[in-house]
Amino acid sequence: MGNTTQIRFARFARDFVRIYWQTVKSGDFSMPPHEPSEETVDELLSEVSHTTEIEPSTARSGALYKLLMTSKFGDWWLFSFRDGVPAWTLVGCAARSDDDSQPHDLLAPVYSQYFEPFLRHVTEAANTQNGI
Repeated sequence: MGNTTQIRFARFARDFVRIYWQTVKSGDFSMPPHEPSEETVDELLSEVSHTTEIEPSTARSGALYKLLMTSKFGDWWLFSFRDGVPAWTLVGCAARSDDDSQPHDLLAPVYSQYFEPFLRHVTEAANTQNGI
């Protein structure tokens, strides 16, 4: 896992966050309760921050690249990716609202019908943004 891969992931993560909120704003992947976002993309982005980290490779799998997005209101989203060279592959997503006691697996059966197509779109668009 070289510095080049870390830089690639940092760029991808930055683009993923922007495209995530652009997609929320677009309403193309409407989810219950189907309330459109009234904020601009820049307003939405101003309410979140993100950090990245890398879990080293294990004997069974390659490194796990994590993107943690947090809102100033206490909500958070944790996205996990593998380096599928050249494209990043989403392998997990958990989220928690400040009023939830436990995080939710957004790729589990209860949520995946809404979040899987949305997150697949965002991942593909972020990969494309990075020339992949």
